[in-house]
Amino acid sequence: MHRWSARVVVAVAVGLSLLPAVRAALAGEGAKGHETLAQAGFEEGQAPWRQQGKAEFAVEAEQPHGGRRCARITIPPAETPHWQQWQLDLHDVAEGDAFRATAWVRTHGVADGSGAYFVLEFLDERGQRCGILHSKVNAANGREGWEELAISGRAAAGAATLRVAMVFNSHGAAWFDDVEVICSERATPMRDVEDRERKVSIRATEVVQPRFGGVGFHVFHHTHNIPQAVLEQVVAKRWRELNPSFARMNDRWDWDQPMLDKVAEHMLRFKATGTELYVATWNPKDTKEGEERAAYARRVVDNLEYWVRTKGITNLKTYCMTNELSLGGWGTLGGDLPKFRDYHRALFDELKARKLDVQLLASDASPIGRWNTIEWATKNMDDLTGVYGGHHYINEHGLDDPRFYPWFLSKLQWGADLARSKGKNFILGEFGSKQDGRTLNGIRRDTCIYWDTQQEPLVALQLAEATVAALNAGIYALGYWTFMDFPDGYSKTYINKWGTFKWSGTDFSTRAHYYAYGLLTRFFRGPATVFKVKCSDPRLRVAALQHHGADSWSVAVVNRNKANVPVAIAVEGKPLNATFRKYVYDPARVPTHPFGDLQGPTGTVAMKAGQLADSVERGSLTVYTTACDDQPPAPVKGLAVEKTPDGKRRLTWRASPEPDLCYYRIYRGFEPNFAPGGATQVASTIATSFLDENAAPDQTCHYKVLAVDQSGNASTCD
Repeated sequence: MHRWSARVVVAVAVGLSLLPAVRAALAGEGAKGHETLAQAGFEEGQAPWRQQGKAEFAVEAEQPHGGRRCARITIPPAETPHWQQWQLDLHDVAEGDAFRATAWVRTHGVADGSGAYFVLEFLDERGQRCGILHSKVNAANGREGWEELAISGRAAAGAATLRVAMVFNSHGAAWFDDVEVICSERATPMRDVEDRERKVSIRATEVVQPRFGGVGFHVFHHTHNIPQAVLEQVVAKRWRELNPSFARMNDRWDWDQPMLDKVAEHMLRFKATGTELYVATWNPKDTKEGEERAAYARRVVDNLEYWVRTKGITNLKTYCMTNELSLGGWGTLGGDLPKFRDYHRALFDELKARKLDVQLLASDASPIGRWNTIEWATKNMDDLTGVYGGHHYINEHGLDDPRFYPWFLSKLQWGADLARSKGKNFILGEFGSKQDGRTLNGIRRDTCIYWDTQQEPLVALQLAEATVAALNAGIYALGYWTFMDFPDGYSKTYINKWGTFKWSGTDFSTRAHYYAYGLLTRFFRGPATVFKVKCSDPRLRVAALQHHGADSWSVAVVNRNKANVPVAIAVEGKPLNATFRKYVYDPARVPTHPFGDLQGPTGTVAMKAGQLADSVERGSLTVYTTACDDQPPAPVKGLAVEKTPDGKRRLTWRASPEPDLCYYRIYRGFEPNFAPGGATQVASTIATSFLDENAAPDQTCHYKVLAVDQSGNASTCD
């Protein structure tokens, strides 16, 4: 039997629960403690651990980390690595409970697979997985001797059991020892509003952010080679439709002239969509203080000046000298902030000498645990800094963890208030859900852990919650990482797959969050004024803004209740009589479209005398907006079809004169009067031509082209 101790409250053995009195004491307002649930050293054998998978499992005295024994898994060459593991179940776990866990591991002979690692898995009452937390997953774990692996996070919604697993997924041997699992906080149950109408008050007299810059993206596609047809039908078309007013772009200081011009073409497309740009350098040059660093600053500002003054990219407003304080290694400048400041001094002086209106950002740190560097910047380099900012990936909270929103809101408020105390804004330059980060078969996976799982549609709701938190915290602008995937051939040892849509060969299919985050980028554009919002239900997350110059409004509601709820949304201080379009993202019914066309509204809701009454679907994002019109574009003129020498058909038409044109939809039918619709659509594009490569050369085809405006209205056919 393994070692147990009741370090503070009580130890939980397999099959047992906390004493009722203890659980009751911990169920109060955010009850905190240091509740040790398990300490396992395998001193007296393997019970009550279970073995999972085909391997050699043993408890032995060979070189334990602590005590007299440790556990081993050996997978011989004849067996297939398939996540073989030791398992231990702990009960009396509830949604939102916070855990910290550690285990020690060493390995021998690992040359394939994902190595040895540590997992906390949450199971519901039926024994089905409802959430999971990983330690670092890397084939090198424990290769140099005993190494500590750590996990922290909260129990997922519906959790009833915590399964502790020591996993080995490689040929070779792995030893595990000294497992410790601590419950650091018992969740406070949220107040149940039952079926009463939820009161939402938009306080038009209380401004949170007077000039919001927009919900947007980090973008990388300007660095890749994109075929023209893909640019027209996928990348630029989807950018126009999602229509973000903010983007963060990666930069290299050593780009040559052709690359600078290529990037400028993309920047001008962003200017055409009214997108403000923030640029950050990847792989900055490590220089000596003094003239060498000043020369480097001149080279960087040469590029910025070329874009702004020669190419007319006046939407380039912000620059940071490095991504996430990296210089020669990730985050290394976090340990030498005076050097970071000196780089900014050199850049600031050069920008000032040229009177170039580009502000510098500090410190760009990630994750939130490193945001102390932002506070350092406010105290030591505020004279150089025009805006503050940082990044964060949501590794601590499950997709439906009710504690995530208030936690993230408080962190973003801290950052925004810190910047505001210096008269500056705060930018959330990157964010996303839980990172994968594993190295499998020699390839590092920089991607979201939930892709291609049943939980993928729920990522959209967590991103929507993060966006609502950013709005309510007073953040200036935010960029989801990323707009689209890196292509498959980017690197043999690294993949980056975070996009709202894929880039895998010719597969550009959308991920679920395209249809939720896309609603927010489209209707929560800047410049806008964000107002304070109060809500009677803690499970509703609501944000609201008014767009500058248009007197239009957008309201986002994320409903974390397990039922539909009635809402009454009122604007205090500015009664409105307006009709709002209503857009819904429901993860149970993702409105996937083969060409990435966003879903249309589900209807309209009238706000009368400043109050909008409606029902919000459970577990959904709802956007109410007046940032649209109901006037469709004029029909497309001049459609012509000709056959190419190889028998394909090339379509051309005259450009639509509509000032708010977004793109064109192309339809193919086999009768002259066919009805355009989902079954007959063959493409969407921003171009005024299209090569149909899929129609049979000997088949009689008829075509129709419809213009679509920024409000999603489609024209009729002549």
